[in-house]
Amino acid sequence: MKIRFCQHNQGSGLLTEKLLAQCPDLDIKLKKCAKKCKICKQQPFAVVDKQLVMAADGDALYGQLLVLIDRENSRLRDIK
Repeated sequence: MKIRFCQHNQGSGLLTEKLLAQCPDLDIKLKKCAKKCKICKQQPFAVVDKQLVMAADGDALYGQLLVLIDRENSRLRDIK
């Protein structure tokens, strides 16, 4: 699972740090620009496996990302 944040997006640095601390084995990067400027100015977002994930605030986005990570981990466990 690839998770990308834009460094210009509100709270992206903190979200990156929190997710890396909780899930160090994931491919999480803080990019210079995610090329989603209109959304970037309006609300927190991340790009997860090329899909845009948005939320009203950083805490809500963090929660959504944890759910997606948990689903992916469950899916991978089911495959094994």
